[in-house]
Amino acid sequence: MRLPEHLEPLLTDEPVLDVYAHGPWRVPDGLFEEIAGRIDALAADPRAAELTTDEHKLLTLPASLVTAEIFGILAFLPGGGAIKAGSRSQLPERLLHRHLVNPGPLSDRMARWDAPGGRWRPPVDWLIEAPDRKLAIELARDCLAVLEGIEPLEERRRALLRLYDDPPECDPNLPKMELRELWHRHADESILRAVPELQGPVGYLDWVCGGLLATHRALLAAAPRDETPEVHLVHLLLQGSMEHVPAELAAALGEDRYHELLGRFPGERRGFKPGAWQERTRAWLAQALVAGAADACRAWLDMSMRFIAIVQGLPGDPWFPKPEWIPVGQFQTDLRRLFAPRRRIVNPLAETLKEPAGPDGDGVRRPRREDLTSTLVEQPEVTAALEELSRGTGAVRLLLAGPDGTGKRDAAQELGRALALGRDPLWLTDNLFAGQRLSDAVARLHADARECASDRLLIVEGLDEILTDPGNGEALSAELHRLLAVHPELNLVALCDAGGDERIREINPALPLGFRIARTRPFTAAGHAELFRRALIPLGARATRQAADAAGELLAATPPMQSLRNARLATHLAAEIVAALRARSEDAELVVRKGDVPASLDASRTTGDPLAELRDLTGLDTVKHEIALLVAGTEAARLRSESGLRVTPPTRHMVFTGNPGTGKTMVARLLGRIYKRLGVLSSGHLVEASRAHLVGEYIGQTAPRTRRLVERAIGGVLFIDEAYTLTQSPLKGDYGHEAIAELVKLMEDHREDLVVVVAGYQQEMAEFLAANPGLDSRFPKQIHFPDYDDEELIDVFGQLAGADGFRLADGTQDVLRTMLRRAPRGPSFGNGRLMRNLLDVAVANQADRVATAALNDRERAGDDAPPSPPSRDELVTLTSDDLPPLLEHPEEFYGLYL
Repeated sequence: MRLPEHLEPLLTDEPVLDVYAHGPWRVPDGLFEEIAGRIDALAADPRAAELTTDEHKLLTLPASLVTAEIFGILAFLPGGGAIKAGSRSQLPERLLHRHLVNPGPLSDRMARWDAPGGRWRPPVDWLIEAPDRKLAIELARDCLAVLEGIEPLEERRRALLRLYDDPPECDPNLPKMELRELWHRHADESILRAVPELQGPVGYLDWVCGGLLATHRALLAAAPRDETPEVHLVHLLLQGSMEHVPAELAAALGEDRYHELLGRFPGERRGFKPGAWQERTRAWLAQALVAGAADACRAWLDMSMRFIAIVQGLPGDPWFPKPEWIPVGQFQTDLRRLFAPRRRIVNPLAETLKEPAGPDGDGVRRPRREDLTSTLVEQPEVTAALEELSRGTGAVRLLLAGPDGTGKRDAAQELGRALALGRDPLWLTDNLFAGQRLSDAVARLHADARECASDRLLIVEGLDEILTDPGNGEALSAELHRLLAVHPELNLVALCDAGGDERIREINPALPLGFRIARTRPFTAAGHAELFRRALIPLGARATRQAADAAGELLAATPPMQSLRNARLATHLAAEIVAALRARSEDAELVVRKGDVPASLDASRTTGDPLAELRDLTGLDTVKHEIALLVAGTEAARLRSESGLRVTPPTRHMVFTGNPGTGKTMVARLLGRIYKRLGVLSSGHLVEASRAHLVGEYIGQTAPRTRRLVERAIGGVLFIDEAYTLTQSPLKGDYGHEAIAELVKLMEDHREDLVVVVAGYQQEMAEFLAANPGLDSRFPKQIHFPDYDDEELIDVFGQLAGADGFRLADGTQDVLRTMLRRAPRGPSFGNGRLMRNLLDVAVANQADRVATAALNDRERAGDDAPPSPPSRDELVTLTSDDLPPLLEHPEEFYGLYL
């Protein structure tokens, strides 16, 4: 039994602010002191220094109107009647301590709580007394601004700031209540969602009742008891010391439910005992706690307290609830009592007395399932499923669906350890079934099911890929459904991609009914921070809290790249940071600080200015012009969008035509980086592919291969070289057309974050586009890469040599020019690729020349003379003698193309 991970701070002694509607939040060291300093600075601002009041009962008089305003804001920001708890929940006492006339003792108890009312509303509260109403509204906004940084209050604070930044057009000197109503009516829907109190008392009551009834249903599902929603509401009214059913509930609940409350209220009131109701409710919440419904318990307590606050305040605003019997403090005590870590001492009787016979009376002693303590991060649905299945006695049938890198494999392994079946799990993947004949695939499925039987966990990875295969998928789904019935003792865990359970349901609606389905989800910044901390441990490092938080924010903002996504990004970042620290420090344990976390993480390693690199390429003037037009079109679309104009995203897939070595791959790589920089692509990486990556050897292999290739390329550019080979196979029944059909569909599905570039010879690519009716329209842009002329090739040779640390001696370029004039320029001419190969030959010849000269010098000098090493200039110079010899037969030049 374990508390959800995001609630675990409640079991610590950390400085925690726990606004129930947000969740527990560790207060950063020094934050409250910093905010208190901001408050003092605003109160001393020349605009506000003279604005005071002698009316406030809790602040030292004369009290600054700014301080009084902030006092009201701090009561209102958590929510009208909302529960605020934790060891740092006394916000007014901690932020306004030196301004309070009688500051009470500060409590560090985690179980401390309160539920302030919600009377303060924009535009002003105490600042209404300022003689200049326009200045008062300006200072009220500043009061909100200085409270920045308290995360549980941020959403509501920012929503109110948006209201201040876009005020209604009205006379600011109107009476206070009339001014407020104008502002509230001006609030848009996004503001009302964050601050529902602005709807007024009846609107807020409606909002609270909706949440209260929803949480009541959730708690009844976790801990059933015989209580209708109407009786539940009546009991809450009685618990709130209400003498009648407020008429406003008719608007919030509807007339039928309201009249039922009126009818039940007198009967329930007779004999109602608040203390007994409190004890029953405390026991009910404890039952729900151990059933895994901690979040539902907290949500119900929060909504119940808000309900009492609003009904007590009617017809006005929510007010501070009177000392109520809602068992908030008892619940918090129970939570720590049930879930706090404790030492376990094994009773010796548990070791000496044997387990009884099996539950079916068959005398079979089944393996004891271990207590499962999950290490998953931010996967409450999966964690709950694992705990439920590990506590059960029946066969395990679990289907895990979610994105890559979110802990599905870890969950399966944890469950395998908890089941303690005696043998390690058997893992199957979708690749084992791809391309098999149906009879062979079915035979394998039966054999694996019999092999596992009751003493081994069977884990099938990629079940959705297996069952959605157009060849055998439907038949295998029916066979698997049959096997689960034939082998009721079989323990099976299936892993699927996000939405995989729905894809299986489309193939066989009955099959998912036999599984407990749990879904993983991407990580928040806090989850990434925890993953980063864990990734540092095996590297012998640890992180400060600020560094971990910075890493979490960075990872949450980093787009995935191929298989580097979700939890794997944390491992990648940890390895990079630790490697950098190791280069600077030899300490046994490294400490990662906030300054060590980079501002950005380029998982695809696309740093630098790609536009400048494109401009620096030799030749390719027409290509550069075409890319410049694409960049200009993208920038223009962005400007139109920012101006509120309608923009239809263009199709960015394109065709590159040209002979080998003309820079097509290089430009495709730069294009991905350019589009990343413009915000069109999320990662900008390049995935190179050919026919072999797309087309399978057997029926059923091609579509999955194509899908996996496209998934690797999402966020970047998929570059398919010699794409025309997909339509040129002489074999009957070739699967190239299947690959094209799948590619066309996937290009459309992922057009927002994928660019596909197909490349090849000009004539062959024209035939390729004509081979499929949908291809030509999906590749609206065609760019031709011309061959390099001789001078451009010599420039390319020089650039390649310079990049490798060499320079060219005088006369080398002239010999190279002569060689190029004699080279045949057919369709297979190598262009830049030829220059690369020529350079490799020249470097090898130069190495042989330099080494031979050094050896000869040593022989001439004798063994006793010190060797005379070649000079640095000799080591980095390529001469004409290092080039291949001028060939008598130019056709032999083709040997250098490959």
